[in-house]
Amino acid sequence: MSRISIEKKEDGTLIKIKAYYEEGKQKMLNLWLFAWTLCGLAIISQVFLDANGELKNMILIFGAFWAYFEYMVVKAFKWRRTGEEQIFINKETIQYGRTYNNRGVLKPYRLDQMNPVREMKDESNSFVRSFMDSYWVIGGEKLAFSYQAKIIPFGLRLTDKEAKKVTQQINKLIGE
Repeated sequence: MSRISIEKKEDGTLIKIKAYYEEGKQKMLNLWLFAWTLCGLAIISQVFLDANGELKNMILIFGAFWAYFEYMVVKAFKWRRTGEEQIFINKETIQYGRTYNNRGVLKPYRLDQMNPVREMKDESNSFVRSFMDSYWVIGGEKLAFSYQAKIIPFGLRLTDKEAKKVTQQINKLIGE
């Protein structure tokens, strides 16, 4: 099944890239999310018991770290199940955004102020690369374009073949 769909609309072209999804890894993410949530709530609930101030402070600090990673995993969970990148191209703008269940905002970029889409070079070190390749992180942008001296990355976890297809299609539509 192809993750990329291209729809011709009355006023432009819509390109949708579905989130990378792998059944085995999703099951592990579900299990990890369940265990993380359960353990975190169990530990944080101890704040309400009669304990000394130092223990409460330690639990609250733990709770802040726990909440951050809980948010990141829930976000990745939602992304893997219902997320997609949408790119809408018309005569004047290219609009890009990440949507969940077709809900989200596409940010417009004027075509006359952007460069053609290109493949991003992976210049990160091995730790950053392995972190961004992990299933519970939303990352791994493969393509980008420059807009007003800013790099706009997109194309999460595209294969080389998919990246080439999207690059050619977008550059053809924007007239490059």
